[in-house]
Amino acid sequence: MKIAVIGAGMAGVAAAQALASDGHDVTVIERRSSVAEETSFAPAGIAAAGLAAPWLPAPGRLQAMAGGADEPSRLRGTGAAFAKPSLFGKGDGPDATRRAERALALHKLLATGVGRIDALAHALSLDFERGDGLLVTLPDAATAAQAEHAVAWLQQAGEAVEWADAARQRQVEPGRAVADDAPRAVYLPGARTGNTREWTQLLRAHAQQLGVRFLFQHEVAQVSAGPQPVVRFAAAGEPAREATFDAVVICAALESARLLAPLGVKLPWKPIRGYSVTVAQHVREAAPDSGPRAALLDMRSGISISRLGARLRVAGGHESASAAVPIAPAAAPTKKSLQPLYDAVDTTFPGAVNWQQAQVWQATRAAFADALPAVGASGVPGIWLDVGHAHHGWALSQAGAGLLCTMMAGEAAPAEAGALAPQRLR
Repeated sequence: MKIAVIGAGMAGVAAAQALASDGHDVTVIERRSSVAEETSFAPAGIAAAGLAAPWLPAPGRLQAMAGGADEPSRLRGTGAAFAKPSLFGKGDGPDATRRAERALALHKLLATGVGRIDALAHALSLDFERGDGLLVTLPDAATAAQAEHAVAWLQQAGEAVEWADAARQRQVEPGRAVADDAPRAVYLPGARTGNTREWTQLLRAHAQQLGVRFLFQHEVAQVSAGPQPVVRFAAAGEPAREATFDAVVICAALESARLLAPLGVKLPWKPIRGYSVTVAQHVREAAPDSGPRAALLDMRSGISISRLGARLRVAGGHESASAAVPIAPAAAPTKKSLQPLYDAVDTTFPGAVNWQQAQVWQATRAAFADALPAVGASGVPGIWLDVGHAHHGWALSQAGAGLLCTMMAGEAAPAEAGALAPQRLR
């Protein structure tokens, strides 16, 4: 088939590479000058099936245990699809069952995505900044109590997971400041960390070897549905032109809503704003492990710290949907927004970085209420969706690419693909 992919972020490039590998004729249309220039530029870069577990207690339960009226507002979503129904929900009703099914589907999809990352890295000899393992820290009693259920849930799902006392935490992350009486943490050895922009650039190079055409600095004005959908687009300063395809895959993040609205496809998502700071790590002969070896995630705040070669990346600050609005690319995050990220690094890895050499990044992502993306047929002829990956962009973009290939070939998709079906959003 002749396929157009709109958007060259992680999802768009992954879809293009996978579809081209299946023998399709693929053209990618991107308004920026290269791949991964917007929401895929500098995210946390963590891919972990274990993050599908019910890590966080429900806000009401947390407030009761912590005794603070403002506690729920400080929570940040980190990927848990549901809270333990028997402890924090309303028993075993239909809603609890659906939440449990979503979580199991998310776990399978994330595991598939991690597997594709490993397989592609090996098969294509992709050399990028990467690491293995994720240490999940539990800073308060409520989160630690819920972690008991999360670990049990992961063990039942067959996921490799272990409790880490202070000694084990030092072994996993020697540069981290850990007291002898520090609370237990959870270690996920199967997690992957990586420079996702570098990953996307390498995947683009392979896609081009397969014949994929990338049209950069081209703005899509309109998409028309039908057995042979038409895309109207133009480069800056040039007249618009049209091209006909057999299918169009929309991977344009928040911009997708503008393209889909005239077709009657309305995406019920909200924008979520996040930040990251990437900074060179101090390398001292006396303290070679002053920074992270792989990655840490504070489950309460949602702030992660990961190693990218000779650099360190701290990410988080996800603002609630009611507070987040799309931001102009030129706008800079406020010091108040970034301070929790600086504090997290200075507390966890004292003296590990020089903040004068930091690169600050922010993005506004599209997220659906169930924290899962929409991948599959849009409901209008010829138009497919691969959008809304939110916090799990690296792993789910790889899983979504594989699902698109399966569905476009007319083959039966695995059961967990139903959790991503766009029709569920109606």
